[in-house]
Amino acid sequence: METICISLGGHVVFKKNGVNVNYIKKLLDVIKQNTTKYKFIIVVGGGYASRLYTQPARQIIRNNEVLDEIAIAITRINALIVKDIFSDLEIYPNVATSLEELRAATRGNEVVVMGGLLPGMTTDAVAVLASEVVNSRVMINIGNGSYVYDRPPSMRGAKRLGSLDHNTMVDIASKYDTREADASFIFDLVASKLSKRAGIEIRFVNDDINEFRLALEGKKHKGSVVK
Repeated sequence: METICISLGGHVVFKKNGVNVNYIKKLLDVIKQNTTKYKFIIVVGGGYASRLYTQPARQIIRNNEVLDEIAIAITRINALIVKDIFSDLEIYPNVATSLEELRAATRGNEVVVMGGLLPGMTTDAVAVLASEVVNSRVMINIGNGSYVYDRPPSMRGAKRLGSLDHNTMVDIASKYDTREADASFIFDLVASKLSKRAGIEIRFVNDDINEFRLALEGKKHKGSVVK
């Protein structure tokens, strides 16, 4: 059975007013409808909850590795929440904390949930590695934005890209990904290079559950596709 890896952006899971339970339940419903076709890996980001910790901590902690460890801990808390909401599926009972654990967990479960793994590595990069571990050819990235731009959208003349190849994605990320703890970029440089190496197709969607459904089915959706 094919496995689909989902990079579930932290800003979708945890907003300023708290956990986005409504969206997570909608995601659960769609995944429930597709467990006869696919297994799922869900890699959860930190989002607003992470910023609540890392931004104040940055004033007293100068070590980026420590800041990254804080952010990783928050992603795992968010992942624990998602795992609990998904508990009526055949779901791995723990938040996976290594690729070795992930590989074993996917053998007997419909869904495996995890957060961050290593300092300096975003959950997007973790999701690409997770896809590679289970030989998945498709990853769906759920975030606030659904399109890759040729430069930050706030910059004058930014162009939205409906489809692009991996080389273009790597070029864009190499220019605009800062690689700082809790940095915000649609798909970081490490993730871009890893997906290029593995030949994994990346489908970007926002938090419109219908767009996720279309992307999962491989249909045209409102979002960029990198392949």
